[in-house]
Order: sequence, then C-alpha cells, then structure tokens
Amino acid sequence: MSERRFGAEAMGDPGFLRSLARGRSLRLRTADRALAFMGCPPLEPLLRAEVEAFLAVSGTKASVLGEEALGDRAFVGRLRRGASPYLETFDRVRAWMAANATEEELRAVRGRLAGVPDPFGATREAAQTPAAGVDAGEDLPANGNFLDTREAAARLGLSPKTLERCRASGEGPEFRKPGSRVRYRLEDLEAWASARRWTSISQERGARRGKER
Repeated sequence: MSERRFGAEAMGDPGFLRSLARGRSLRLRTADRALAFMGCPPLEPLLRAEVEAFLAVSGTKASVLGEEALGDRAFVGRLRRGASPYLETFDRVRAWMAANATEEELRAVRGRLAGVPDPFGATREAAQTPAAGVDAGEDLPANGNFLDTREAAARLGLSPKTLERCRASGEGPEFRKPGSRVRYRLEDLEAWASARRWTSISQERGARRGKER
C-alpha cells in the first residue's frame, strides 16, 4: 500500500505519513485511528490502564507521577477526565514508571494488565527478555562502574528528572536494564559528556543547528 493510500483510507488525509516524517506530533486518539485501520489494539486504553495499575501497586500519588514524569501535577487528573495525551507523553510516562518501580511491582502491574489488549504484543515481550547470560531478576550493582539514575545525574551535573527525560527521548547516555532498575556505566556517562564539550557558546549552538537539520 502506498503512503498516500494509507493516509487517505486510514485518516482521510493522503499526506498523513509525510507529515509524520516531518515531525508531526500525534495525540493517542489520532494514533489509535491508524492502529484500528491496521487491525491493532489502541494505545490510549493501555496507557490509562498502566497508569492506574502503577498508582495502585506502587502507592505513588497521581500528582507525584505527573510532576516527576512530565512536570505536570494535573496530568493524571486530565487523563481520567478523558484528555488524549501525545505519543511523546505516552513514552515519557511509561519510561518513568518503568524506572521507578521494583521488579515485584512491575510483575504486579503486568498481572493487572493481563486482559488489556497491547498493540506492541510480542515485540514488547521480546524487548523485555534478558540477553543471553543475564539473570532476569538480576540488577547491576549501584556501585563500582555502574550508577543509578540519581548518581548518574549528579555525575553529569543534571537533575534526575532531566536525565529521565533524556532517557525517554533517546538523547541521553546509554543505559542498561537487565532487571528492574536502570543502571548507567561510568564510561558511557563520560563518553556522552565528552561528546558535548565546547569551547564557546557559538560552537555549541552551531553543533545544535547542524543536528536539527
């Protein structure tokens, strides 16, 4: 199927996929229309179910989740009233919940989601499968060459929240997650910081403009 045909039939917009390639942001409700056309389960009910399961299992306050994951204390309240967040918000919230739950809590959340259709299906399960030779219940130690999020953020001179956002957007340093906790290798932090070493503000701005092109 051509891009134009997909856009026309799924969204009533022949230029839909081209607009995505140019960086268009989608609300979950819009993304769900495309998923429905492809015969896939929707994302929006999954996010609502995951958020409610995480809050119930972890005991986290709704305002705390919104503030720490997004800088928006009212996020969960609006979600409960029917607001449709953007896909980027979906990714950031899920990344924050995964980074701030124990393995036991994650198992409990997954148990509560057993009957919720998941458009990621086997893809998400494969991504959660540990690499060969790594124990699924093993966490890398938060010492030696491995640091947790707060330690890594302090090492870089960032706030933990900023580092979490970088992780969710894919702009941060490499990290590992063989078990329930995110861990950063010291060498990866140093390499990431060294790649952002500048001798002037104009040099840094020029590099940023080059990256955005």
